[in-house]
Amino acid sequence: MIAISALLSTHATSANQSITIDSKPSISNSKKAKPYTLKTCIVSDEELGSMGDPITVIYKEQEFKLCCKPCIKKFKKDPEKYLKLLAKKTK
Repeated sequence: MIAISALLSTHATSANQSITIDSKPSISNSKKAKPYTLKTCIVSDEELGSMGDPITVIYKEQEFKLCCKPCIKKFKKDPEKYLKLLAKKTK
């Protein structure tokens, strides 16, 4: 485990990077997470895979896919914004 901050932890899952962001400094079980069904990054709206392997982020038991590392920082600043955006996009 490599801690990025008190609220952000990373670990490798096969070739992809998986990150858990939680309202408390704990790690969620990604097996309980709802799958991310969009084909684009929730932050930049870029096509997933266009900038390398997508990065999987878990927030409040919801999986998100990001296109690149800079999107992690943006997501981390306001994860609730992206949770609401995902709800809008998947209706």
